[in-house]
Amino acid sequence: MGMFDTIRCEYPLPDKQFQKESFQTKSLECLLDEYKITMRGRLVLVRSGRRNQSDPIVETEHHGDIRFYTSVGERDDGSYEWVEYEARFTEGTVQWIKRVGKQ
Repeated sequence: MGMFDTIRCEYPLPDKQFQKESFQTKSLECLLDEYKITMRGRLVLVRSGRRNQSDPIVETEHHGDIRFYTSVGERDDGSYEWVEYEARFTEGTVQWIKRVGKQ
C-alpha cells in the first residue's frame, strides 16, 4: 500500500460536489504530510511530522504535475466512485486542474 500525502483543495475544482473532499497523492513526499491548494492557487504545506506543529504554514515552489484522488459515495452496487484530478503547478501556483480517469 505505501505511504502518501493528503491534499485539501480550496481552489475551485472542475466538479463542485467534491470540493470539500480530502484527497491522497503519491506525487509529493509520501511522508503523510498535509497540503492545501489555497483559493489563490498556491500549494502550501500545512502539517508535517518533520516540523514543529506550531511552525507557520509553508508555501511551496512545486513545479510540475500532481495527481490526487479519493473514492466517494457508495453506489447501488456497493462500489464507490473514483475521483481523480491532475493539477499543473508552476513555481507553486496552479496553472490548471482537470479530472482524469472519470468512471
